[in-house]
Amino acid sequence: MAVASNGPFIVTDTEARFALSTLLTCDYLKRYRDGYYQASEAGCLNRYRNYVTLLEQINDIHDYNQQHAKSYAKRFRDGANDWRNCEAVFSEIIVYRSYIRSVYEGLIRAVHLEEAESDIIVERLDGSKMFLEVFCVMPDFPVPEDGKFRVYDVKTHTQDSMASIRQKLLRKIAKQKQLSKPRENVAVIELNDVSIAGDFAVLSSLSGGYKLTLDIQDHKVVSRGYDWSNSVFNDPSTQFLKRVIYFSLGDYESRKIIFNPRFISE
Repeated sequence: MAVASNGPFIVTDTEARFALSTLLTCDYLKRYRDGYYQASEAGCLNRYRNYVTLLEQINDIHDYNQQHAKSYAKRFRDGANDWRNCEAVFSEIIVYRSYIRSVYEGLIRAVHLEEAESDIIVERLDGSKMFLEVFCVMPDFPVPEDGKFRVYDVKTHTQDSMASIRQKLLRKIAKQKQLSKPRENVAVIELNDVSIAGDFAVLSSLSGGYKLTLDIQDHKVVSRGYDWSNSVFNDPSTQFLKRVIYFSLGDYESRKIIFNPRFISE
């Protein structure tokens, strides 16, 4: 994975090499450019998800398949003023780009974009395919007009809240239908906010939650862990969802996998 350095010319050098130069005027990219400098100055630059890595990843996709890169560029232009939608496109780019090296190394045959079928399709050497639906999960925190800090109730880790990862997944299955087809479907979830990054939000929401059992008399912990007896995989709509992949803040190389024990193969 490409990692941006803090060199003084890294931004302009990367822009000079960028294959789709007209995209640089897109409002979304300009906002990311400004954010890159602000984060660098503050010492909190995300090395996996920033303006430079975005340009590098689009370039890598362009080198592999120009039409796919142009497709992503069009989506940025069309939704330039919709920050959350563009962040979701960025998530897809991160996932897509991660499989390109495997094509060059002869580990998989190809990466496809077929919007009617899935966000990303990975074709193996034997011709079998993996259909990936990519989610970008971000709590919707309003920005206080007075600039003061606020405390918000984050419900991403819950099971029944509309803002939970579980309900987002179930709604996408019901609405788009791609994950309901009898094939190897994979849900890929990016946790795109530091408040929900890590394991807890996903594992708590997709399971029945984290449970702690105490012995009242001895005041000792009897058991602890996630309760998978009431997981999202109990829902009939997930029967063709083979697994869930999740990662945090752009670091797809550190992704983790949850297998569906009730998956029904073709």
